[in-house]
Amino acid sequence: MFFVALTLAVVVQGPPQNTSRLTTAHDWVVRLGHEMGDSIWPGFRPDTIPVLYVVRDEGTLLLGWVGELPPGFLPIEGVSHAGWKSSADRGAASTGTTLAGRPTAQVTVSDSQSIAMLVGLTTHEAFHVFEAASRKEGTRFGQQDNAMLVTSYPVFDPQNEAGMALEGRILEAAGRATSKEQRRKLARQFLAVREARQRALGSEVTEFEQLAELNEGLAEYTLVRAVQLAARRSDFPDRGGAARMVTDKLTGLHKLTEDVTLSIRLRYYATGPAIGQLLDQLEGPAWKPRLVNQNLTVQDALADASGYRAQELSLRRQAESTFVIAKLRTAADSNVAGLRAVRRAQVDSALGAPGVQLVVMVRGRYLGMCGLDPQNLLQVEPGVVLHTRWLQACAGDFQATFNTPVLQDGNTQTLRAVIGADSTVVVTPGADGGVRVESPLVSLRAAKAEVSRAGRVLTIKIRS
Repeated sequence: MFFVALTLAVVVQGPPQNTSRLTTAHDWVVRLGHEMGDSIWPGFRPDTIPVLYVVRDEGTLLLGWVGELPPGFLPIEGVSHAGWKSSADRGAASTGTTLAGRPTAQVTVSDSQSIAMLVGLTTHEAFHVFEAASRKEGTRFGQQDNAMLVTSYPVFDPQNEAGMALEGRILEAAGRATSKEQRRKLARQFLAVREARQRALGSEVTEFEQLAELNEGLAEYTLVRAVQLAARRSDFPDRGGAARMVTDKLTGLHKLTEDVTLSIRLRYYATGPAIGQLLDQLEGPAWKPRLVNQNLTVQDALADASGYRAQELSLRRQAESTFVIAKLRTAADSNVAGLRAVRRAQVDSALGAPGVQLVVMVRGRYLGMCGLDPQNLLQVEPGVVLHTRWLQACAGDFQATFNTPVLQDGNTQTLRAVIGADSTVVVTPGADGGVRVESPLVSLRAAKAEVSRAGRVLTIKIRS
């Protein structure tokens, strides 16, 4: 009985000295999301996204959870849609995550964070959840940058470092500019400097920068935007903290490359919101759906809004008029439709050949190509290719060599191939649920697999 009473006391208290500050910040995020979500980003509703506040060495506060609380969380007296778990993961980071199968924002909490900063951090991490849910195949918005490139980024290149420092100074000046014309002029200078610098970087590192700015930069833009919107309300309890945050952002641009103790990836947390605010001032909110719908980078959106590529656009339109782009597009549509039909016929011919059709399905891991012949690889449709004569496929302890046409579907992580007559195909169960398949056209081994047969189709499901 004493144990039960003690547990309830802990639950009622929640995180000592933090519950009120966290619930206040979260209430403001909910209020902004409900009343002004589109003003932060079109379609973004942070009020609908639950949040985990991880208080180091104490526990985790869950707010905004609708329905039965996840395992391990207990209700808090007087706080609706909330739960408290006494244990906290010391290695937890602020991120977008999943809790009980539900997309959830996660914020690590420290005593130094003001209400304004907590409002911003909550919005930032909730935006990552929104980005992930909004992502579409083949588009940039919501796509993760390759953070491993931080290990090979040219931090010891003085020319690149000077160029990036210059970008920061220009963006700071744009943030302090008092007229639209000044901002437009500075935006064009920024783009000229950035494009010159990125030409020397190469495509892989340039893409990393652009995606980091889309991914973390835009999330940080929503942080700034949400805090600014909150500070416009007379009853916001931390207007001073909001003003300091804006000042700190400008100072951060001035010192963009100076703190060598920090990862270079954090630079895009500074440039992203600065460019976003500059776009707000030049174009208003129209740049946001345009960025998504036209699959732009943040700097592409700025180039359009500032008129940086006006001459290029004029010349392109002249060329399109002179050489009648509409007719060329009609011809291209016809040619592409014809190409799709040819590719489909090639697939039908390859898979329609007599013999056993092998279907390999990989789940829980990436199906890679350990060997291929690029001269005999044809695209069938986005994510689907036809290897016309040979392929070595691999996925951990799965290995297969095909000497026959193979259809590889990267969208479903599936391989299909006709591997010969029944009399030539040998399927041998291995120890611990493994399998071997041998024929003159294929050699396959998998340590863990489920094997089934339906008519001529032999299906092997590779397990993790």
